[in-house]
Amino acid sequence: MKKKLSLKKVKTTHTKKDDKVSVIRFSVSPPKPAAGSKVTVKMTIKNVSDKLLKHIPWQIVKNKKILCHGVRNDVPAGNSFQVSVTWTAIKGNHFFYGDADPKNVLREPKIKQFNNLPQGSDIIIK
Repeated sequence: MKKKLSLKKVKTTHTKKDDKVSVIRFSVSPPKPAAGSKVTVKMTIKNVSDKLLKHIPWQIVKNKKILCHGVRNDVPAGNSFQVSVTWTAIKGNHFFYGDADPKNVLREPKIKQFNNLPQGSDIIIK
């Protein structure tokens, strides 16, 4: 008796399936600010899904404290948006990062959330 071979669809991490948002740009400028100068932190978030996303929460963080946060509404598939915040530099070491959908309200699988968080930026102000 021959066994019947059955092929099943398997979800892989190599597709965009279930991926909804991605941080595509993150910058802190100027890179070497002087104390008292203005520092601008910018983040660009893209809807990488194939559907309109009604709410995309985001935040920009410095040293584990939220500098700025919000929700962008009605972002069509493939579109992106930019958010920014300005901060007055003070002496010390500061670590900045941005996060798209920090509480995973879009319900992306864990493996798909890595692109929601950009590489952070360390700034030393003397």
